[in-house]
Amino acid sequence: MNKTPLNVRLMETFFGNTRNKLTSMVLAIVVWAYAFGNTGHEEIREATIILKPANDTEQIIVSQKIDDSRLIGQRGDNFSGNVRINLSGPRNVLARFSEESPQIIGTLTVDKSRLVQLRLEEIFDLPTGLTIQSIDPASIDVQVERLVKVQKEVRPILKGLPAPGYQINSENIRAIPPTVTLSGPESVLEGDGVNVLSREIDTNGISAPMIVDEVELLITGDDLGLVEFDPPGLRNSGKVEINPSQNLVEATAEVSVRYVVEEGITLEINGDQMANVTVKGIEEDILLWKKNVEEGLFYLLVRASDTGGSSRNIDIDQVFWVAGSLPERITRDSVKFDKIILYSAKKADKTEEEESP
Repeated sequence: MNKTPLNVRLMETFFGNTRNKLTSMVLAIVVWAYAFGNTGHEEIREATIILKPANDTEQIIVSQKIDDSRLIGQRGDNFSGNVRINLSGPRNVLARFSEESPQIIGTLTVDKSRLVQLRLEEIFDLPTGLTIQSIDPASIDVQVERLVKVQKEVRPILKGLPAPGYQINSENIRAIPPTVTLSGPESVLEGDGVNVLSREIDTNGISAPMIVDEVELLITGDDLGLVEFDPPGLRNSGKVEINPSQNLVEATAEVSVRYVVEEGITLEINGDQMANVTVKGIEEDILLWKKNVEEGLFYLLVRASDTGGSSRNIDIDQVFWVAGSLPERITRDSVKFDKIILYSAKKADKTEEEESP
């Protein structure tokens, strides 16, 4: 039996089937290069985090501030939701994820006030193979409060002055509905700092009742902007009724009393010659009336009749005045005067000349 020499066998081992061995070596190098070049890649992406309370019907996030950041902001700054994340993974996975998700948005649910380490939270829905190496800001301080509802009075805001002689006070204004429901953080709504006002309503020169529909309602005192109407549609559903009233003032003056009798009758009259008169009306008319009193244009006229020498109090319907001496906007019901006494009124005695034929 012929045996192949050892040196020949060694030569065949190393140099035999050269083509197949070269092909295998090339394939191994290609696979190794592909595997090496497709792992361990990193990419920095911009992303957005939306914070939500665990129970949005009973809780509300009142504050979210940066605690640790190198690039996005400083500690104590408000957290806007924008973050920068460093992703790591296979190059092809990173490339495909960038194409399919040009905007990376994640949601973080918070059940109580706490310091949140963003890298440790499951915020983003990443494909298999990708991991977050770092995130900036790294941590944020989140404050959560109880969500409450309260009733607040609607306060209409007016601008301008009504017509002369008219006024608008709280009794002349009615908001419909008079109260609305607000929803917001307990710490904000527990005091009297938050109010509901209407937009400005122009009442310049009005003297008649007016109704303003679909009045916009505004929330004041909410610096955080977290208080809302409940339901939200209440913002533009207000209604305000305004009923201006006359701005009446009173004035009293001592005026002359004059007596009148029927034509053809002569009476000897002894009665009050002056009386205090009180008039109520708008300021403009009151000033005109006082001027008429001073100039002697306004005085009281009393109808007198024979009393047989006895005294009597003058009835109100027996007192009048010259037309035009009292401003026409002042009604008779707005004129009051002291009691006027007619002490006596009797026919004058005839003289001897009148008795002689």
